[in-house]
Amino acid sequence: MRDLGCHGVLLIDKEEGPTSHDIVREVRGLLGGARVGHTGTLDPMATGLLVLLVGRATRLAPYVPGEPKVYSARVLLGRETETMDMQGSVLREKGFAGDVEEVKKVIEGLVGEWEQTPPAFSAVKHRGRPAYSYARRGEQVELAARRVRIYRMEMTAFRRIGDMAEADFVVECSPGTYVRELASRIGTALSCGGTLSRLRREASGPFKVVDAMTLEGVRRHLVLGEACIRPMHEALGGMRMVEVKESCAGAVVNGAPIEEGMLLGAHEGVRQGEAVAVMGGGTLLAVHRVARTSPFLSRPLRVVGAIGEDDVTG
Repeated sequence: MRDLGCHGVLLIDKEEGPTSHDIVREVRGLLGGARVGHTGTLDPMATGLLVLLVGRATRLAPYVPGEPKVYSARVLLGRETETMDMQGSVLREKGFAGDVEEVKKVIEGLVGEWEQTPPAFSAVKHRGRPAYSYARRGEQVELAARRVRIYRMEMTAFRRIGDMAEADFVVECSPGTYVRELASRIGTALSCGGTLSRLRREASGPFKVVDAMTLEGVRRHLVLGEACIRPMHEALGGMRMVEVKESCAGAVVNGAPIEEGMLLGAHEGVRQGEAVAVMGGGTLLAVHRVARTSPFLSRPLRVVGAIGEDDVTG
């Protein structure tokens, strides 16, 4: 299973329990020590999509589209915990005596743009340390609020559980949104308290969990010698591509700007100031910024290609 030549995108369907770093470490071991990084963390209790960049694709992290994030989630109404999810100590239980229409109205009413303060038990850094390291010691720190956007919020199921209730919902939101805080906010609006009891990331930008595989699936593919890593250019989503002549690929990899005569084919639709994926022989060589369109000129933002190496070998 050792393969140090892997460069590309790996979509993982994370199970509940391990941290995102645990997944990265496991994949790095499966690929024989290849560079691996993720483009957005998931809490240990969360499942679903984790987008990993492998090998030279790790250089593309700033250009990987990650908006919107789509989650399916569940809130337990009538309970509050210190972490806003089921892993924390229970602070209070009150029960929920309302009806389904009240819950539906509150959930749908969260659509919009507003300030969200990260939970105390979060990985947000405060003076160089994650917030949860302070919270675990009982220390209170003031975390800066951030602007988040909720594009869609929809209740998909509702059920009674004794004197409490559960509501399932789907949220489509901007990166950095804490769904735990949304669950708590729902409970506060209903005057009963709420805690997140389930979270699954369904999509991140153009990437979807239905296209991902479990860690066990990755192991099986590698044992059988089957490709499981997507080409590097797929990390860039819908970024427009331009292709250079084979004779110019070396210059591009060495950081040279691209001029009109280096292009293979036309470049209709490319706009000045746009970032483009530079391809050569079907392989991603670099990301460039277009300086002008006629005659064409672009300058490198990030070089990722290497002459003589395949884009994907894993």
